Amino acid sequence: MSTIQEIQSTCAYCGAGCQIRFSVDPEQNKIIEAVPAMGRTNQGTLCLKGWYGWDYLNDPQILTKRLRKPMIRKNGKGSPLEEVEWDEAIGYVAARLKEIKTTYGPNAIMGTGSARGAGNEANYIMQKFMRAGIGTNNVDHCARI
Repeated sequence: MSTIQEIQSTCAYCGAGCQIRFSVDPEQNKIIEAVPAMGRTNQGTLCLKGWYGWDYLNDPQILTKRLRKPMIRKNGKGSPLEEVEWDEAIGYVAARLKEIKTTYGPNAIMGTGSARGAGNEANYIMQKFMRAGIGTNNVDHCARI
């Protein structure tokens, strides 16, 4: 019989930073329960997403696996996505952004941040790039709702 491990983490569903404790069965490599941990923002409580939103992690029926490499449609709309290296993907995005900006102007481009992403620093860099690099104030973030 395996020993259940308790792993404390920060819930990823919003930017509140609630503390959550997962009970993990290491033999099956599965989360079996989530309970609130005492945190500054949640003070020992969780919303419904925190309590029950983790179950998809154990789902063997997930339709698409997580992407491991960037993908591009090399032959235009409707063609299949093909795995490419990061340098090619970044070059492709830079060329397309430049083309859109030249053709339609900087306000045809928008940047969107996320509280579930890499944190405030990543969101700051994104909005700074949009404003200083692209030249638009079209910046949004899911926290506004």
